[in-house]
Amino acid sequence: MAEQADLYKYFEPTVQLNTLALSNIHTLTSWGVGTAAGILGLTGWNGFIFFLINWVVISGLVFFVKCKSKPSVYFKSGFMDIAGSTVMNTLLSYVLVWTLMHALVYVYD
Repeated sequence: MAEQADLYKYFEPTVQLNTLALSNIHTLTSWGVGTAAGILGLTGWNGFIFFLINWVVISGLVFFVKCKSKPSVYFKSGFMDIAGSTVMNTLLSYVLVWTLMHALVYVYD
């Protein structure tokens, strides 16, 4: 009976809107962080560690500021939606912008 009650707990259009907003936050911040990593000249593992640190900071800010430490109100999977939902797509965007900015700043010196 508890599973049936969980089916009606969330209004699906609102959950989809929250997920879209979260995806936009992660994507836009990955572009900014990728730009910063490229301009700073980070290469190799340093760039990926920089991404990981920023991913944790952004996820923490979304968790504490936007969700007010209650992500299960806004997302079906709670914290897992915030921390792991779009990590691979965001990582690909980050690497694209990181390498572009690094090439623009350092290759043509």
